[in-house]
Amino acid sequence: MKTYSLKLKQKSGLLTELQSDTIYGHFCWRLKEKLGEDKLVEFISSYKNDKPVFLVSDGLLSVGGEIHFPRPFIFNKPELKEKKADKVVEFVKRKKIKERNYLNVSEMNSFLSNGIIKLEEKKEETSKKKKHKSEIPLRTESLRVSVQIDRNTFGSSEGKLFSFNPKYNRNDVSYVLLIKVLDENNFKLFECENILREVFSVGFGRKKSSGYGQFEVDEKTPFVEFNEIIEPKDANALMVLGNYLPSDSDNVDAVGYEINTKYGKLGEELSQSENPFKNPIVFLTAGSCFNTEIKKDFYGRVTNNGEVSKTKDFVVQFGIPFIIKFNFNHL
Repeated sequence: MKTYSLKLKQKSGLLTELQSDTIYGHFCWRLKEKLGEDKLVEFISSYKNDKPVFLVSDGLLSVGGEIHFPRPFIFNKPELKEKKADKVVEFVKRKKIKERNYLNVSEMNSFLSNGIIKLEEKKEETSKKKKHKSEIPLRTESLRVSVQIDRNTFGSSEGKLFSFNPKYNRNDVSYVLLIKVLDENNFKLFECENILREVFSVGFGRKKSSGYGQFEVDEKTPFVEFNEIIEPKDANALMVLGNYLPSDSDNVDAVGYEINTKYGKLGEELSQSENPFKNPIVFLTAGSCFNTEIKKDFYGRVTNNGEVSKTKDFVVQFGIPFIIKFNFNHL
């Protein structure tokens, strides 16, 4: 098994978050368009039959070349201190960890070895100007207002004004996807590398037909192999880097997690159907951590037919995200 990284630089505003299940969905639409419906059914069946082709993470922010991994949802017991001064120091340290919502690569590797979150100490800024300078946000929003066009008059529909907020990254911020290939032969057979590139060059998410959700993707350079993360050989826990739907065979016990209830909508031509809305689905989000005695290369499941849409029973949702294994010994 090899892990690759795909760097994505925004060209336009983004209206849909880069979450693993949504990336799988876009991939499936492009696969159908390029290779046909039979190949799509075959691809989905591989995941349903416990033979996934690849795993993909949420879009991880890369700031100045440093990847930001989601902070694990895990509680580390505080060290008991006797002196008041030591208690204050411990409180400040824990507050700092709680406020930071990401770990860099070295901090993540440290966490994987023992399940304890420990932030690296950064050099203090000596310049007063730098100390008091307000931090520039990594992402910004821009309010856009639009009107619905009346198809009969080709003019603006009365009372149909609506707004949306596309997100833009700072110039030194990009996205990184981690892709773990579990089946090299099928990865080539389904042309996964090229199709994944097309997903983001064509456009991702809402209003992609209007130019939103487009990324700069190098179509000639092969995927870059990623080996910066060091997973323990005898790991007894896992952390997910995408939206996760546990299966019965996973046999996981929650260490810490957060949920995200999605009220999705069908994509592409199905979005114009009589009932384009999906049933609500509850995912466990990136950063969620679990104990398990089952040693597997992947965890999660694809939804059953009819579970996602009342009217389109063939529609499925992917809940098999990229995972990182770690040691967890402080119960």
